[in-house]
Amino acid sequence: MFSLTAIATADEAVARLSEIRWDEVPVEDLPAAVVELERVQARLDAAKLKAAERLERTEAAATVGWASTKDFLTAVSGGRKGAGGGVLRLVAALRELPRTQRGLADGWLSADKARVIGRRVGQLPAVEELRGAAEGLLLARARDLDATDLDHAWPAIVAELDPDHRLLGADLSLPRAERAAHRARFLSFSDDEFGGVWIKGYGSGEEVEQLKSVLMPLAAPVSGTPGACGGRRRDLTDPGDRGTPCPEQACAHDGRDPRDFGVRMWDALVEACRRLQTADLLPESHGATPRMVVTISLDDLQRDLDTSAGLLPGGRPLSARAARRIACDTELIPMVLGATGQVLDVGRTQRLVTTAIWHALVARDAHCVFPGCSRLPEACDAHHVVHWVDGGPTSLDNLALLCRRHHTTVHQTAWRLRIDPVTRRPAWSPPPRADDSGRYTFLVSPPYRAA
Repeated sequence: MFSLTAIATADEAVARLSEIRWDEVPVEDLPAAVVELERVQARLDAAKLKAAERLERTEAAATVGWASTKDFLTAVSGGRKGAGGGVLRLVAALRELPRTQRGLADGWLSADKARVIGRRVGQLPAVEELRGAAEGLLLARARDLDATDLDHAWPAIVAELDPDHRLLGADLSLPRAERAAHRARFLSFSDDEFGGVWIKGYGSGEEVEQLKSVLMPLAAPVSGTPGACGGRRRDLTDPGDRGTPCPEQACAHDGRDPRDFGVRMWDALVEACRRLQTADLLPESHGATPRMVVTISLDDLQRDLDTSAGLLPGGRPLSARAARRIACDTELIPMVLGATGQVLDVGRTQRLVTTAIWHALVARDAHCVFPGCSRLPEACDAHHVVHWVDGGPTSLDNLALLCRRHHTTVHQTAWRLRIDPVTRRPAWSPPPRADDSGRYTFLVSPPYRAA
């Protein structure tokens, strides 16, 4: 019979580690101590994965007011957005790999190595014997390699598994392989903290060819005539590049496209999105054709600053100069802002959520405001904090962005949402939970203010 006492006992033992005076530990004992600490960490990870698996299977997080296991795991771990999803992906990857699970539980295999094994084995055809052999080879190498080197050893393992290329070298257009690649499709964006965003994706060969068929014509080199730069050495395809003066005797621009293939493909992707954005065939979102929304003061926009002055949806900063470029051929959505940046009025007396109110809501909330959720506005509803049938007005001070899942959560659980009277932004009070002693505790210290 399970008891929280076992976890409490382990917690007490781990807590005693913080009392160790490491400066007094003999130097010769430190390597062994670190090895044992890593062993403990691996066993804790194994236990957490087992608990997360059952948590997901039983939807137990819903009993304490969470709409998804992923959101719950992210919140309680204090990790980055999406951390809970990473835990569940590892759970799924290891579900058919019992030896890898045992390695974690025994403490010699780290979670990072287990993640490599799960991902690599998952790339193979769903043949039990083949995947079992691959798991064994990866585990054998995992005893001597770190996670990076284990990942890099995969080509050699594939060559050992299929030296004649009869199985793994089969035609990728086989229906089973196509279905497997399609099921594994994804596209993700992650900030690099230096003003840029990394894009990572995966798809089937058919899907990629569809993308290439659109991008390749747009990625063709742009030719020009010598001297087309107007006497300034610059990238003619970049509207933000003002260039540097060319030598007095000759212009440095020879008419050739200065971009390499990778840059041209990126520019083609942006151009394809720009053309789609300005088309009249896009699906509507709450009565409005999707457009870029930039929050910036009129004074900053007019001053053409290089410094951060505007905000994109989601809170990413944008220079006034970039905002001016966007304003050249993009619909501008004017909003009246107060001293602290809150939207004051865009038609709050309307009974329904109008296009103007929707844009103001997106500018304020940026994404679903439920704790830990960052689903984009296109996947959200405008939720009335005080229901309209109960007399709640359709105004910005009574609305919040909630994705469909968390919209249901608010209506069916004890989570409470209000608009902070000072910041005029959504603030949360999570449901209380009784522990074994009958005392009530909170999963997140209320009130939780949405970012």
